[in-house]
Amino acid sequence: MHIQVITGAGRDGATRRLRYVKELQDWFGEANKTVHAEAYGAAGLIEILEVRAADGQREILVLECSVEQIQAALEWQSETDEVVELENLVLHLVRKIPSEQSAG
Repeated sequence: MHIQVITGAGRDGATRRLRYVKELQDWFGEANKTVHAEAYGAAGLIEILEVRAADGQREILVLECSVEQIQAALEWQSETDEVVELENLVLHLVRKIPSEQSAG
Protein backbone atom coordinates (compact mmCIF):
# COMPACT_ATOMS: atom_id res chain seq x y z
CA MET A 1 0.00 0.00 0.00
CA HIS A 2 1.19 3.48 -0.83
CA ILE A 3 -0.18 6.55 0.93
CA GLN A 4 0.17 10.09 -0.36
CA VAL A 5 -0.86 12.87 2.03
CA ILE A 6 -1.84 16.11 0.31
CA THR A 7 -1.75 19.26 2.41
CA GLY A 8 -2.31 22.95 1.80
CA ALA A 9 0.59 24.16 3.91
CA GLY A 10 2.74 27.11 2.89
CA ARG A 11 2.20 30.21 0.80
CA ASP A 12 -0.61 29.70 -1.74
CA GLY A 13 -0.79 26.12 -0.44
CA ALA A 14 -4.58 25.94 -0.48
CA THR A 15 -4.69 27.14 -4.10
CA ARG A 16 -2.11 24.58 -5.25
CA ARG A 17 -3.80 21.90 -3.18
CA LEU A 18 -7.21 22.54 -4.75
CA ARG A 19 -5.73 22.53 -8.25
CA TYR A 20 -3.97 19.23 -7.56
CA VAL A 21 -7.10 17.64 -6.06
CA LYS A 22 -9.14 18.77 -9.09
CA GLU A 23 -6.57 17.17 -11.39
CA LEU A 24 -6.79 13.94 -9.40
CA GLN A 25 -10.60 13.97 -9.57
CA ASP A 26 -10.49 14.55 -13.33
CA TRP A 27 -7.96 11.75 -13.73
CA PHE A 28 -10.06 9.31 -11.67
CA GLY A 29 -13.13 10.25 -13.65
CA GLU A 30 -15.48 8.27 -11.41
CA ALA A 31 -17.09 9.76 -8.32
CA ASN A 32 -17.27 6.33 -6.69
CA LYS A 33 -13.48 6.36 -6.29
CA THR A 34 -13.74 9.37 -3.97
CA VAL A 35 -14.39 9.04 -0.24
CA HIS A 36 -15.53 12.02 1.81
CA ALA A 37 -13.75 11.49 5.12
CA GLU A 38 -15.89 13.98 7.05
CA ALA A 39 -18.67 11.36 6.95
CA TYR A 40 -16.60 8.91 9.04
CA GLY A 41 -14.61 8.67 12.23
CA ALA A 42 -11.07 7.30 12.00
CA ALA A 43 -12.16 3.65 12.46
CA GLY A 44 -15.08 4.07 10.05
CA LEU A 45 -12.79 5.48 7.38
CA ILE A 46 -10.51 2.45 7.62
CA GLU A 47 -13.56 0.17 7.33
CA ILE A 48 -14.77 1.86 4.13
CA LEU A 49 -11.25 1.75 2.68
CA GLU A 50 -11.05 -1.97 3.47
CA VAL A 51 -14.39 -2.53 1.71
CA ARG A 52 -13.31 -0.57 -1.35
CA ALA A 53 -9.98 -2.40 -1.51
CA ALA A 54 -11.80 -5.75 -1.22
CA ASP A 55 -14.04 -4.64 -4.12
CA GLY A 56 -10.93 -4.28 -6.26
CA GLN A 57 -10.35 -0.54 -6.19
CA ARG A 58 -6.63 0.11 -6.48
CA GLU A 59 -6.56 3.90 -6.20
CA ILE A 60 -8.77 5.91 -3.85
CA LEU A 61 -9.01 9.67 -3.28
CA VAL A 62 -10.04 10.60 0.28
CA LEU A 63 -11.11 14.23 0.79
CA GLU A 64 -11.07 16.29 4.01
CA CYS A 65 -9.08 13.93 6.25
CA SER A 66 -8.44 14.87 9.85
CA VAL A 67 -5.06 14.31 11.44
CA GLU A 68 -6.56 11.36 13.35
CA GLN A 69 -7.84 9.77 10.13
CA ILE A 70 -4.46 10.16 8.45
CA GLN A 71 -2.78 8.59 11.48
CA ALA A 72 -5.27 5.69 11.40
CA ALA A 73 -4.54 5.12 7.70
CA LEU A 74 -0.79 5.09 8.34
CA GLU A 75 -1.28 2.61 11.18
CA TRP A 76 -3.45 0.45 8.91
CA GLN A 77 -0.70 0.57 6.29
CA SER A 78 1.89 -0.70 8.78
CA GLU A 79 -0.46 -3.38 10.14
CA THR A 80 -1.17 -4.73 6.65
CA ASP A 81 2.35 -4.43 5.27
CA GLU A 82 2.48 -8.16 4.50
CA VAL A 83 -1.01 -8.40 2.94
CA VAL A 84 -0.43 -9.13 -0.75
CA GLU A 85 -3.94 -8.03 -1.77
CA LEU A 86 -3.17 -4.49 -0.58
CA GLU A 87 0.26 -4.29 -2.18
CA ASN A 88 -0.91 -2.18 -5.16
CA LEU A 89 -3.41 -0.01 -3.29
CA VAL A 90 -2.74 3.74 -3.55
CA LEU A 91 -4.48 6.15 -1.19
CA HIS A 92 -4.47 9.90 -1.82
CA LEU A 93 -5.38 11.46 1.54
CA VAL A 94 -6.30 15.14 1.27
CA ARG A 95 -5.83 16.76 4.65
CA LYS A 96 -8.59 19.01 5.89
CA ILE A 97 -7.43 22.63 5.97
CA PRO A 98 -7.68 24.00 9.53
CA SER A 99 -10.35 26.71 9.74
CA GLU A 100 -7.83 29.46 10.51
CA GLN A 101 -6.01 28.74 7.20
CA SER A 102 -9.18 28.54 5.11
CA ALA A 103 -10.46 31.87 6.46
CA GLY A 104 -7.50 33.78 4.97
